[in-house]
Amino acid sequence: MTFQILLGIFPLGAYLTILGWLRWTRPALVTTGGRDTFALALAAIGLAAIGPGDLFFPAAAGAAFGPIVWPVMMLLYFLIVALWVLHQRPRLVIYGLGDKGLSEPLLRACRQIDPQCKLDPNSGTITMPGSHLHLRLVRNPGGESAEIEAFENGLAPQFWRGLLTSLRKEVGAEKGDGNRQGLLWMVSGASVLLWCAGQLVFRTVDVTRGLHDWLWR
Repeated sequence: MTFQILLGIFPLGAYLTILGWLRWTRPALVTTGGRDTFALALAAIGLAAIGPGDLFFPAAAGAAFGPIVWPVMMLLYFLIVALWVLHQRPRLVIYGLGDKGLSEPLLRACRQIDPQCKLDPNSGTITMPGSHLHLRLVRNPGGESAEIEAFENGLAPQFWRGLLTSLRKEVGAEKGDGNRQGLLWMVSGASVLLWCAGQLVFRTVDVTRGLHDWLWR
């Protein structure tokens, strides 16, 4: 059971540590929706292995081919994640600035693409007349992060890359309000990793036996 617990929480602890460090060392973190989803999938890979992976494990294939079944199941997992990412609408994700703090940096970034941009502070919508585009801010639960989406479909990837680059420059000068939360995430993740390291050192035999039983079924 010790190995299953380590397998489930170690990726999650690494995710919290890295994300917390990034949030703690910079005013805001700007990334794409696809990268954010992929990072979450990496954090949840251990939970997926001890949950659905264990529940739907092909016992007959495991008895015939041994541990080689797990890399195949991992490949299937990442294929599902890739399909999920490709199916999502393109968007940008910003940690450390709520929708109110993000409005002005986003407007300045959009004006580098279309100088005629206008912001509606009530709806959080940015109109780009020269490009015939409309963007909207979507607040995530908790209020310290937000997403940027477009009303129009099929925007060129070059548009999102340009907006991502411009927005990163603009929010770099902003003072984020999530540094304390980033520190909390980093400490929580590091605590999980330290606990995992302690289990590996002081319960090596149990972890090794659990790994063997997990691979050979």
